[in-house]
Amino acid sequence: MSIQLRSTYLTIPVSSFAQSTQWYGEHLGFRVVKEDPFYIELVNESGIRILFQKYEHSLNSHFVYPDGALQSSYGFMVDDAEAAYHAFIERGIKVGELFIYQGKSFSFYDPDGNFIEIWSPVQ
Repeated sequence: MSIQLRSTYLTIPVSSFAQSTQWYGEHLGFRVVKEDPFYIELVNESGIRILFQKYEHSLNSHFVYPDGALQSSYGFMVDDAEAAYHAFIERGIKVGELFIYQGKSFSFYDPDGNFIEIWSPVQ
């Protein structure tokens, strides 16, 4: 018998709860649902949950290949990645290249330098 998974959540290391809460709320529509001294839980209208954990050292949620290339550890799916890409640029958010590989995608940096992907299927 397999275990029935209902959803998922992401843990994102941040340096400032206040700064990250404001940024993710403004740009990605997240709102705080639970807060304590160790973490903040946020949710958006789609039910996606993220947890902010404060870090003491320079941590990020992505990983780095031996050649120095970054790879997102997670991403968010949207209806139109190309439209999101242009909206992020207009807002002054640092983004990577928009590319097509099994859909359209790009990665962006949050205020703490976490490298996160946005992806949509090719339509």
